[in-house]
Amino acid sequence: MNAPPLTRMVLPPPCRGLDMSAGYGWAQSTAIGAGGYLFVSGVVAIDPANGERLNGTLTSEAHRAFQNLRLVLESAGSSLERLVQVRAMIYDRIEYDALNRVYRQYVPDGPPARTVWSVRIIDAFKVQLDAVAVV
Repeated sequence: MNAPPLTRMVLPPPCRGLDMSAGYGWAQSTAIGAGGYLFVSGVVAIDPANGERLNGTLTSEAHRAFQNLRLVLESAGSSLERLVQVRAMIYDRIEYDALNRVYRQYVPDGPPARTVWSVRIIDAFKVQLDAVAVV
């Protein structure tokens, strides 16, 4: 049986400030649509209008990252409610509870599969999100 060809589409960021490849030189697409799913990568705490980074606490950076994730998802016809997986990177394991408090505000019911790593994040952001959502 032959499977139909997979359609893959690079989706432009909803605003210039969220284009991490242009603003920060990251070698990535912000969002890729494929097979009815949206794959989002490298969502951090930056001002979506101008790309300026937010230097704050993990809590403030996580709020901005989730707001940016919402922008990317909605611009592609999806939403936070349609998330099926979230991968969160935080700069310090001690901030895990702070991330959870913010996470529950944006994904309160029926949360998606999730993984959290404590890592050194490029450009010293305190949190970075990757996600997969149904379109």
